[in-house]
Amino acid sequence: MSDEIIKELWQVKDDIAREHNHDVRELARYLQGRSQAVRDETVNGRSVKETAETDKPIESAIEGLP
Repeated sequence: MSDEIIKELWQVKDDIAREHNHDVRELARYLQGRSQAVRDETVNGRSVKETAETDKPIESAIEGLP
């Protein structure tokens, strides 16, 4: 890794800590909330597969195209 990437990561870490007054409990609550938000946005592979299986076959979808 380049030094620039490391410096940027440390800057982000410092900014987040400052935004939460360097309070470990406040920071933990923030990070738990972010973690839940990421889980909420994660694609459920099972539902994608089920959707794909119920969609029309590609042949019928392209019928009539030039």
